[in-house]
Amino acid sequence: MIALRAGGLLAMIPTVGNKPLPPTLKVAFALSLATLLTPLVPIDAGAVAGWGPLILASMGELVLGLALGWVGKFVFAAVEMAGRVITNEIGLRGAPGFDAPRPDQEPLAAALMFLAGLLFFGFGAHHQVLAAFARTFQLMPAGAGMLGPMSPETMVQGTAHVVELGLRMSAPFIAFNFLVTMAFSILSKAVPKMNVFILSFPLKIMGGMLLFAGFGMLLGRYLYVEFDRLPQLLLELAVR
Repeated sequence: MIALRAGGLLAMIPTVGNKPLPPTLKVAFALSLATLLTPLVPIDAGAVAGWGPLILASMGELVLGLALGWVGKFVFAAVEMAGRVITNEIGLRGAPGFDAPRPDQEPLAAALMFLAGLLFFGFGAHHQVLAAFARTFQLMPAGAGMLGPMSPETMVQGTAHVVELGLRMSAPFIAFNFLVTMAFSILSKAVPKMNVFILSFPLKIMGGMLLFAGFGMLLGRYLYVEFDRLPQLLLELAVR
């Protein structure tokens, strides 16, 4: 029961280069975490008495674990969105995919995801997440896992917050692109023969990269706050 709940949580762990962990490694991590927590967490033995209750309890634990991992990945989804918006705003248009940004296709967005993963471990957020995960077993013992009544509201608000946070992170680049576009629009009226469409691209790229040079501090400020509130979001899913 503990390993099933841990398996979903492991889906949120950031990896180097945004490459997914091998399934065997995920299973090994889930079993290791379950082995460490077994002496510490309460177990609802009545919920797993018989094959029918055992199957229902296993499904409940798996669904709760997947919900924990999904909510925990909201922060990285916001960084991914911000990276792709920034790429488009400064003129480095790539070919965005449905998966995590790849360095060979979206280098800027992939770099932001890599930095977010480093900050996740650098800020010690993995310790807080593991502590919150262990705390969920006090709210819902192993074998009695299910989504709490606050789960739908938490998921809906978290999904909306992904869009809000992604736009807030990329707001300086959106404003920069707007100012450059407006300036060249005025310039095209003053000098009609000037090809402002071609001249604006190098300026957007150079100015955007200069702005991106100081973006790390802004990203760290946002992520520090988001990682700090992440354990609370995880516990809201397990509150009865």
